[in-house]
Amino acid sequence: MILSEKKKSAGCEECHYAGYTVKTSGNYARAVLCECVINCERCGGSGNVMRRNENGYAKISSCAACGVVRRNVRLYNGANIPAKYFHVHQVDAGLSPGSMNQSLQKALIYAKEEFVKKFPTRKGFLLMGASGLGKTHLAVGTIAELTLGHGVKCMFKDFFYLLSELKQAYSEGTPENDVILPLVEAEVLVIDELGKGRSSEWELNILDQLISKRYNASRQTLATTNYVTREIAREKGDATEILEARVGERIASRLFEMCEFLYLEGKDYRRKARKA
Repeated sequence: MILSEKKKSAGCEECHYAGYTVKTSGNYARAVLCECVINCERCGGSGNVMRRNENGYAKISSCAACGVVRRNVRLYNGANIPAKYFHVHQVDAGLSPGSMNQSLQKALIYAKEEFVKKFPTRKGFLLMGASGLGKTHLAVGTIAELTLGHGVKCMFKDFFYLLSELKQAYSEGTPENDVILPLVEAEVLVIDELGKGRSSEWELNILDQLISKRYNASRQTLATTNYVTREIAREKGDATEILEARVGERIASRLFEMCEFLYLEGKDYRRKARKA
């Protein structure tokens, strides 16, 4: 592959001209700046350069050679992507078109061609289907590509873990808003395992707060759920009606307006991997 001079300036052969590598650190995936960025010749590794404007005034600005890479790495690390997906840097990472069924291809096309490439003009998406079909993989790939490739502030949050974090915050006397606000402010939020839990009044109130605030702020939301499948929809009604039974009419209605509803079908790839 022939690389442009602009791309070459962002990295070296060690990092495949990306300027970073991605590893795991505890529960999360973490991008680490390559030595070629840390030792940037233009800014001396500071990430900033001093420039003078037309009036002769000095101004500090981001380094043209490494500033974008540094910013995108910070955004990726702030997204809290699970360590399991450290290798997923793009929507289609590890997905071979020949091995995908029609439903996965449709979801992939929407995520990459309609959402990422046209961001922020398109609404988010809700991935529905049984376990092991690649829903979280697609959602993670979307925000990884947005952070590392486009400099978009994103967050990943498993809904069950969010509830645990809130309970811990209460026990420590931490305001609830300290946990919720970063999720509201993210340009793109992934809510994984939507509807997981007991669906108690408190849990639904937390979800309602989060969805309503993002809805009112016109921010894109991505979600995954195991509670709606094509088979259940055929049996009990459309996806919105099934979601209503799980999360309430108000939340389901807003999700329908905020997200493209996409079914994933097929066989659990985890089971197939174990058999292989």
